[in-house]
Amino acid sequence: MKLKLELNPKDKMTPIERAKAISNGDDYDRIAIDPFLGEIKARYIGKNTREYWLSEDNLVEAEVKAFNRFSADGMGVGPNAYGIAEAIGIIPYYPEQGLIYVEKHKIDAIEEVDNLDIINLDSGNLRMYYNATARLRELGDGICPVGASLSGPLTLAAFVLGTEKLLKAMIRKPDQVHKFLKYIEECLKLVVDEFSKLDISFSMADPIASNTMISPRMYKKYAFPYSKNICDYVIEKTGKAPSYHVCGNTEKSWEDIKKIDFGLFSIDNEMDIEKTCEFFKTTHAIAGNVDPVAIICNGTKDMIEQEVIRCIKAGKKCEKGYVLTPGCNLPLSTSDENIDAFMDAGRKYSKKIMDGKI
Repeated sequence: MKLKLELNPKDKMTPIERAKAISNGDDYDRIAIDPFLGEIKARYIGKNTREYWLSEDNLVEAEVKAFNRFSADGMGVGPNAYGIAEAIGIIPYYPEQGLIYVEKHKIDAIEEVDNLDIINLDSGNLRMYYNATARLRELGDGICPVGASLSGPLTLAAFVLGTEKLLKAMIRKPDQVHKFLKYIEECLKLVVDEFSKLDISFSMADPIASNTMISPRMYKKYAFPYSKNICDYVIEKTGKAPSYHVCGNTEKSWEDIKKIDFGLFSIDNEMDIEKTCEFFKTTHAIAGNVDPVAIICNGTKDMIEQEVIRCIKAGKKCEKGYVLTPGCNLPLSTSDENIDAFMDAGRKYSKKIMDGKI
């Protein structure tokens, strides 16, 4: 089957045309929107989530079908934390319907880091993600930007060792943790080295780095330096800063996050969008943060519309830009009708709000 990107008829511009217009201060149809569909994309090709994640063809077809359905402002298929952790040697479990989880960690104790090898493109399923990304890059050329998703260093380390063991080691064995994170950093740089050959952008998600999981002191000690190193490396290799998403509450680490040159800071719905945009208004673009469960999945069209308006109004103050997104990936049970409502509210109100007409 020949795949081709087709713009949603409700949009007047391609994502690339829109991004250029916004950047140049020219007229545009709406702001950038990403509904964070995640595994929902599998249903657009009639596959379950296991079939979706384990097939290059399914990843590409689902991404194209999802774009043609909604026209989000970016495409990407991984490798994500699970894909990179699998390359390191974890055993992931792919349910028929549901989210991937770690069935077996690669190491049982942090001292075993000496037994780990740096990954390469033929480790795990990395080449599958690479090939799928390359195909999307070709399909999206001149139409829609394509990205690769990295893992934040703490989250990848937790997948390889186990969250509880990592958190305990951060208190009891700091030198070993730094050694482990330097290994993690090298693996992430390898992914950047390979995927950057495709002329794409990068994103990085690090839920374990949240202040919900670790203290601000631990963020400064363990998350900040390695996240900054990876971000700087992406900029060095591509000329473009990656985006950064952390689940949960990050407010107590904002001063450190502000020192990292992320191009876009994506926030969880737990965060106050007004306060976040005010704090980062001159330094970072912000993405967020409509509640994916209570509002988009389980809410009414009116609830979705009102939250979209509220978030865009907050985002208007961000001098570096604003992208309308949920606070995290949408649940699998989210209806197409509610995803449409989210996208349509962004289409209807974003330009009016940005132009000061609402």
